[in-house]
Amino acid sequence: MALQPIPKAWLRQVSAVLRTGTSREIQRTGDFSQRLQHDFPSLFDSRVITAFLRFLESSNPHGCPVTMDYPAGETWEFWFTLDGKRTYGKILVRTDKKRILLLSAHLPEKQWLRCEEHN
Repeated sequence: MALQPIPKAWLRQVSAVLRTGTSREIQRTGDFSQRLQHDFPSLFDSRVITAFLRFLESSNPHGCPVTMDYPAGETWEFWFTLDGKRTYGKILVRTDKKRILLLSAHLPEKQWLRCEEHN
């Protein structure tokens, strides 16, 4: 299997929340914050949001759908550029489509995403 185009509806929902959301709509896991701080210690949160938006609003963003038992929602993982470095990202859109959960923004642990071919 290969990287897949990320659905336009998902991209629009995430972008809209990142552009106008408050901390109530843009939630972060503790792991997200810790790993981001570890890999990019001097980076302001606004630069992460800008990097996410640059990727999500690019001409043809691709990634892999991720099945998660909890929390409920639609999750995608992808590669994006943060501070000039290839970075692993993962975001969940909650079922109400008005809130997102930032799950990952850190340097890669693997060279591929779960749906990428790596033979």
